Amino acid sequence: MAGTAEFDEFVTMRSRHLLRIAYLLTGDHALAEDLLQTALTRSWSAWRRIHGDPEPYVRRVLANTYNSWWRRRWHGERPTETLPEHAAPSPQTAVDDRDEVWRALSKLPRQQKLVLVLRYFEDLSEADIAQTLGISPGSVKTHTSRALASLRLDPGLRALPLPADDDVPAGNERLAAVRGRITQRRRNRIAAAFLALASAAAGYLVAPLMMPYDVADFPEYDQGQHIVLRGQSSFGKAPATFVWTPTKLDGEVRIACAHDDETLHLQVSVLINGDKVYGTGCSTNGVITFGSSVRLTAASLGSRGVSIGTPATITLIVEEPSTWLEDPPPGGAYAEPGGTVPDDGVMAVVLGESVPFDEYPLPARPDELKTLSRPDAAQLGRSVLVNAAGPHTVTMPWRGGPLELAGRSQTPGIMRIKINGLLIRTQTWWDYTSMSRGAQLSAEELAELGVNPQLDEPVTITVETEHMTGDWWLRVSPPS
Repeated sequence: MAGTAEFDEFVTMRSRHLLRIAYLLTGDHALAEDLLQTALTRSWSAWRRIHGDPEPYVRRVLANTYNSWWRRRWHGERPTETLPEHAAPSPQTAVDDRDEVWRALSKLPRQQKLVLVLRYFEDLSEADIAQTLGISPGSVKTHTSRALASLRLDPGLRALPLPADDDVPAGNERLAAVRGRITQRRRNRIAAAFLALASAAAGYLVAPLMMPYDVADFPEYDQGQHIVLRGQSSFGKAPATFVWTPTKLDGEVRIACAHDDETLHLQVSVLINGDKVYGTGCSTNGVITFGSSVRLTAASLGSRGVSIGTPATITLIVEEPSTWLEDPPPGGAYAEPGGTVPDDGVMAVVLGESVPFDEYPLPARPDELKTLSRPDAAQLGRSVLVNAAGPHTVTMPWRGGPLELAGRSQTPGIMRIKINGLLIRTQTWWDYTSMSRGAQLSAEELAELGVNPQLDEPVTITVETEHMTGDWWLRVSPPS
């Protein structure tokens, strides 16, 4: 694509549509406008390299920018039963009908919300969403399924009104604002380059312009784990090696990575004693976010030669890079091998050892616990609800898999879910945020657990709890 004229036309003609995506993600008019203008400004630097329709590229930048903002502005936000009110809301946000769906969306984890907006508002395919977010199509399916399962639990959803035409700036007004940001960004880069030159002349180097991150800030205890290893390195020093001397063979390892080249797809993998455990894609907004993990068991660790008291080697590697295609062929690949790994990219690992519930340092109990709302009978449909106030055993006709589980608890505790006496899932809560816990078990997974009754045969769902001292509920949903 050429330059300024095409960019101006794109901002004028298509930015109103992109604003609606930004609004669905933020739920706030001012934040949505700021998010969109920031994404357009970042897209300008790569505009001349874009061939074909630029909208998929801009959409990906917008998603990455939103991810970055979620980390910076809403760090620590978790899905809760009651959301805080926005400061200084506009008159439109006072209308109840306006907020119902957005409030439900806001309770979802960040990645699940992104997937739903791209899937059902943008009508993108799973492959297109995977390209936009830099994740696998399988992850898109998982996020979609879990998000829909959570939304089904939210009472009173109504249609979400989007910003009215007279409620947002005209395209030419937004273009002027974006041009101003581009100019300011150029000035900032010139100033940064001058500072780097002056610093080098003075005999010292300026740190890379990445968002600073220190894995040492990761909490000592998190989600039932005692964090015993924290490691961090730049891509330029890969492979990076750390040492873990286990005191138990039960835990969890998490990795994260980030760089700031939005055209490059990179993945970092973690190895234990030289054997790969798993890998994760890197964010392209320079922000480290631990969004995935893998369970460590005695069997999985034993197969890698790990034993209690013996040092084990934890290694982070950067996989071969690939570059997003600016104009992918229909039905073809979205990326091709190749690209240069940036030395200043960041990768991090944390490893935790599981702590028994009665030994875990739980937070102080609040004076008041948030009230848990429940889906009513009409919203339940064929699902069944087990809760603290009612019987902990219910029956339902067997419809096969996948079986969706979703629940909430006011307090920390353990929930064991059984079908016909067979344990199929254990959910745990470690704080008082009323966070949703959900899972989807396929027919194959249920069969492996011994659950394989005949179709329409009655099955018994039993919930057993420990340490739960407040309200809780679990919804079990058969296939629709």
